[in-house]
Amino acid sequence: MSDPVVRRWEAVVARDDVAEWVGTFRTRALPGMRAVDGFESVSFLVRRDQDPCQVMVLTKWRDMAAVANYAGENVAKTVMPDFMAKFFKSYDAEATFYDEVLQEGRNE
Repeated sequence: MSDPVVRRWEAVVARDDVAEWVGTFRTRALPGMRAVDGFESVSFLVRRDQDPCQVMVLTKWRDMAAVANYAGENVAKTVMPDFMAKFFKSYDAEATFYDEVLQEGRNE
């Protein structure tokens, strides 16, 4: 079995728009991602010392086939629904990919 794949994508968002961006993502985009076989998780990272803010979106997938189920044949191409585009001052045209070789959490 291969390691999970992390798809990394970056953009710039006005600090005042972050909460609405996250809310819109949760209600309108995330349900479709969750429906894709092989989707595992998503994380948004927002740089704290900027306005507008640089943001990083990390999605984790079972494998590259799952990424292709989400993004299409050109797996690196940005997937940007019209309702999400309004939040971004700029964004990457393509994502980059990483193999997750370690993920640890707190022992409970």
